[in-house]
Amino acid sequence: MPPLRKLSDLDRGRAIGWLQDGVAARQVAQRLAVAPSVIIRLKQRFHATGRVQERQRSGRPRSRHHTKRGSLHSEAGHATKNGYGKQH
Repeated sequence: MPPLRKLSDLDRGRAIGWLQDGVAARQVAQRLAVAPSVIIRLKQRFHATGRVQERQRSGRPRSRHHTKRGSLHSEAGHATKNGYGKQH
């Protein structure tokens, strides 16, 4: 599976243009290196609203730092328990 990434407004516009030209959603997804479900949802949103921009979200965006710190902490703890983190 390709790495997770957000589509820019330009890429969203390109995707809709390709879909309107008859290019299959899977091919569009391959061209933009995203999952086919991303393109299918984009197509559905465009047909429902006529827009390609992301919808407004309320609240504060999720922070990725918390999960990264948690995983780094557990890795450091694991290394110490096995003696890799100790200095003699």
